[in-house]
Amino acid sequence: MQMSSRKKVRTLLLSAILSALVAPLAAEEAAPSAKPAADEVSAQVVSPQAQAVLDSMTAYLRGLKTFSIASDSTRDEVVAFGYKLQHNEHSNLVVERPNKLRAELSGDIRNRTIVYDGKKLAMYSPDDAAYVRVGAPDTLAKLIEGLLNAGVEMPMIDVLYQGASGTLTEGVHGGVLVGDSTIAGVACDHLAFRQANVDWQLWVEKGAKPLPRKMVITTRYEVGDPQYEAVMSWNLQPKIDAATFVFTAPKDANEVPFSDPAAIQDATP
Repeated sequence: MQMSSRKKVRTLLLSAILSALVAPLAAEEAAPSAKPAADEVSAQVVSPQAQAVLDSMTAYLRGLKTFSIASDSTRDEVVAFGYKLQHNEHSNLVVERPNKLRAELSGDIRNRTIVYDGKKLAMYSPDDAAYVRVGAPDTLAKLIEGLLNAGVEMPMIDVLYQGASGTLTEGVHGGVLVGDSTIAGVACDHLAFRQANVDWQLWVEKGAKPLPRKMVITTRYEVGDPQYEAVMSWNLQPKIDAATFVFTAPKDANEVPFSDPAAIQDATP
């Protein structure tokens, strides 16, 4: 059983959230209070202000050892005649670096449990009463790369990847600091970026904890310009017990083979 994959999140969020800039930084800084015009976002440049927020976020994410993220997200599905349906999901992710992870996902179209204990990866679909268990790399960074290579979608995988690799601006054609915003009562910097086929926005908490709080991805040149949106709540001192990173298969679940174990086992970050 391989989980369904929509690489929009990686295309944008890995290159976009949450390597090297493809364009030089702007030579002049805009006034902090100025609102960017549409052509500024699409220009071949990432502003110094936007880059500074991203750099601060990446450095902070890399320093986190244990944390959890609760996320409420929506994603558009374009059906016949360009009609859009919006699907809702809620996920909880618990991470203990360097090699522990648990993700729980419940939503309108899928439910998943993913557990990684540093040696094996288990993925369970209650809708199918089936699970896979496969040998895994010895670090979370390698595992994330392997999941992406295998086309496995996991909640907040983009945030984890950013924390490990920090390749947010790869493929970005332009980006600006839009201004101040508030997400769930948290003061944030609002950023906007453009790639070849994707526009994305990111809201990063101001102050000493520059955590990503919201992201919006718009896929251009597809009928209806479908969007993915996620709002994140962080806990930097989550409660972790002995069972957190242990997967016990339900009695009515059947184990099925994973289609491409080498993609995960041989991954290098």
